[in-house]
Amino acid sequence: MNKNIFVQKSKVIKNSSISRDTFLLKFFSREKFYPTQFLMIDVYPKKFLLKPFTVADYDEKRNIVSIIYRIIGEGTRFLAEKKVGEKISFLGPFGNVEKIEKIKESLISNKDYFNSEGWVSKSKIILLAGGSGIASIIYLYKWLSKKINNIKVFYGESDNKFVVDLKKFGINNVVYTTDNGSCGKKGFVTGIFLQEVKKLKLAKKNKFNLHIIQDSQPITIFSCGPKAMLKSLQQIVKEHKNIKCYVLLEEYMCCGVGLCRGCVVKTVRSKVKINSDEKLILREKSFEYKSVCKDGPVFDINEVIF
Repeated sequence: MNKNIFVQKSKVIKNSSISRDTFLLKFFSREKFYPTQFLMIDVYPKKFLLKPFTVADYDEKRNIVSIIYRIIGEGTRFLAEKKVGEKISFLGPFGNVEKIEKIKESLISNKDYFNSEGWVSKSKIILLAGGSGIASIIYLYKWLSKKINNIKVFYGESDNKFVVDLKKFGINNVVYTTDNGSCGKKGFVTGIFLQEVKKLKLAKKNKFNLHIIQDSQPITIFSCGPKAMLKSLQQIVKEHKNIKCYVLLEEYMCCGVGLCRGCVVKTVRSKVKINSDEKLILREKSFEYKSVCKDGPVFDINEVIF
């Protein structure tokens, strides 16, 4: 039986506001957590089902897990009222950690050169977050930056009052964006990121003296945020062959282990067929549903049908 389905009981170490309606909650855990994983917290009697929260940080030396949550309903409001020393019950960790481990190893093996700060990957690493999706990015940044040092964060909010100061989490290389321009650059975070992509492109002349825009340095993106943002990002990725993008999906769920199928997302499935003369390979695309809790939460962005 999966040990993660057993309830852990802990005590709140910290539960403080870090921006408008946004809180940082810390508590002890017997289990180790990896980036992109999540846990499920008991908020009964406000909600019957446990609520899933991504792991925003994990202190392995002290066995302290952190989550960042935003008040959006009765369950998160119940959490915001928790005091230091009060009990908290949860299940976890959940999530397919093998995916992010393989991606990390791929990035490290693709390293280009070594300098005084560490290995620099051939691929430019971008962490792109919108709204409360920033919770999924913080731990991932710390984890990746132990091996790779050329990581940049793009973080967008609707207004300055919701912005989390990432310097307090040890993240300095950040481009902040807000819809109304009250903090950082004005505009959607995907639009500001697209401007960055254009700067990285190289213009060359062909034999007809025409300018051709060619994709330059490879870019690897990890992104979490609203579906509308991810859909916009998916279009950008499709138009730029040098970009590889992984999304960290969030869905309401019940079991956390893929049994109830309550958190499924529609994904592309390709069928390969060989014609009668066994020369031409045809790919027929259909779709299938995958569970965010078991198959994810990390997916290739081109795999997801939004």
